[in-house]
Amino acid sequence: MDKKVSIGIIALALVLVVSYLIFGGNTSKKKSASNVSEDMQDGNSQLSGNTTQPFGDQSGLWDEALSPFQGTEKKGYLELIADLKSGKVNFTWEVWALRRKCPTDYTPMQCDETIYKFLDANFSSPDKEKMKELFKAYFQYEDEARKMEFPSNLSFQERYDILKERRRKIVGDEKAELFFGMEESQVAFIPAAKNFIESSKNMDPNERVQKYEELRKKTYGSYLEAVSGREDSFDHYQTEILLREKELAGLNGDDKEKKLASLQTKYFGKDGAERIAAANKEIAAQNKKIADYEKAEREFLSSNNGISEKDKEQKLKELRVKMLGEEDAESYARQKQYEEEVNNIK
Repeated sequence: MDKKVSIGIIALALVLVVSYLIFGGNTSKKKSASNVSEDMQDGNSQLSGNTTQPFGDQSGLWDEALSPFQGTEKKGYLELIADLKSGKVNFTWEVWALRRKCPTDYTPMQCDETIYKFLDANFSSPDKEKMKELFKAYFQYEDEARKMEFPSNLSFQERYDILKERRRKIVGDEKAELFFGMEESQVAFIPAAKNFIESSKNMDPNERVQKYEELRKKTYGSYLEAVSGREDSFDHYQTEILLREKELAGLNGDDKEKKLASLQTKYFGKDGAERIAAANKEIAAQNKKIADYEKAEREFLSSNNGISEKDKEQKLKELRVKMLGEEDAESYARQKQYEEEVNNIK
């Protein structure tokens, strides 16, 4: 695993920061709030080449959203506030979910009005007035954010700090915590976790894992459960492998395999660990077949120097099919052809 990657800490496809606020482009040399969002989406905010999804898998975001605006029993204002404080509900995602119902040719202001009407139709007083107050504050932030510009030479963190300060001035600290609190804790976790990974390399592995979890709890606070629930078990598994990297490097083959099996059971359960073991066994068997074929190929070539190119290719094809099976033989040949083409380009 790439040592630069600390899975579970290095992330940010932060599509949330400026929410759904940009409906038009900005060609200024300065960075607008939309550019900050675009940077987060194209990976400029990442600390390394690999990423996780600290906001969870957003591919089915709206189908799986824990929306207070879905279902027959709508959540009241106080329930919504409690869910925002815990991160169970993400206000920005809810705005996006409602915005998707607006006709595509609507202006932001027209769409805002339809949301107000939705709240009027679906909630009773005093909840609807309080909810409309929340949305009004958020829309005010969006309107101001569309006008924000940032010098292009600023780092992601510098731009994010400016954005964080500005939106608090617009909506106030209390509402900013409701709208962006979980997001901000996730952004804060990136440098904190990166520093921890780098500074704890010589720490006892068990203590290192424990301290890492303590850092998560401290940084995420009331959002920990919601953040953890949206993260992938595989990311946590790879994070612990990274944290135990030095320990694993010192184990012999059998002990390392047992340790990895124990971690796989921890994160994927007994059935999941058994499936991983079966998959690894299948991969090992396939790798052995390929190694055996490549050995046979070398022996064939060394003893058939005078064979024509056409006959050589035909004989090797027959050998591949015999040793790998027809389907795997074709796959192997395609892979080798691809590697050769890539090497020619270089």
